[in-house]
Amino acid sequence: MSTASDNQDRKLMAAIKRGNMEAFEQLFYKYYRRLYALFYRLSWDDGRAEDLLQETFMRVWRGAMTFREDLKVSSWVYRIGRNCWIDLEARRGSVRRAVDVESDSLLDSGRVDALSEGDPRATSSGRYAAIRPVQLIEEMAAGKEESPDNRAEKREIEDGVRSGLLDLDPMHRLVLVMSFYQGMTYSEIAEALEIPLGTVKSRVYYAEKKLRDKLKRFVAKPAQGVKNA
Repeated sequence: MSTASDNQDRKLMAAIKRGNMEAFEQLFYKYYRRLYALFYRLSWDDGRAEDLLQETFMRVWRGAMTFREDLKVSSWVYRIGRNCWIDLEARRGSVRRAVDVESDSLLDSGRVDALSEGDPRATSSGRYAAIRPVQLIEEMAAGKEESPDNRAEKREIEDGVRSGLLDLDPMHRLVLVMSFYQGMTYSEIAEALEIPLGTVKSRVYYAEKKLRDKLKRFVAKPAQGVKNA
């Protein structure tokens, strides 16, 4: 079912196809913050995030005539952003085949299906209700008082999150950032990235498993006021 936002996006795209720059600016201002945040979390580099944002919207403008009416505009824009990021990672030689560890046996075993919308640990939108490792660590960092010792510990926690994310396979990092930081459901991610829902689930599974192992020294004792639901 189309929302008012979806319908407005389609009107903007129709105008952009006619060369309407004002409509393009409206679309840009609607999505640029979320896309910049996505690119920054993927790269932890302001300059790279800005370059990717600029390239994404250049492709949106140039490719407006190729937009299909059966797609959500937001999914189409994310898809273009994904392609820009993959192109950059490929040039840097850091894109690997994420499917190497995503075997059919894992999907069949039910371990990944336990991440689905019907699982007791999941919300109705398909995201965990339980505290995730990144969330717990960032809440711990945010709650630290600004004493010299705590500033140093907060910096260590933030560095651990950044290092942990950058350590992930790029494709695993992408779905984790989209799910956790962007608040997207698994179904929305699958549509935006043009990949099966099961692939999204398995990539999130492996990403969180690796992050939890990487950051376990920070989550050994839950922060005060933060409960592992």
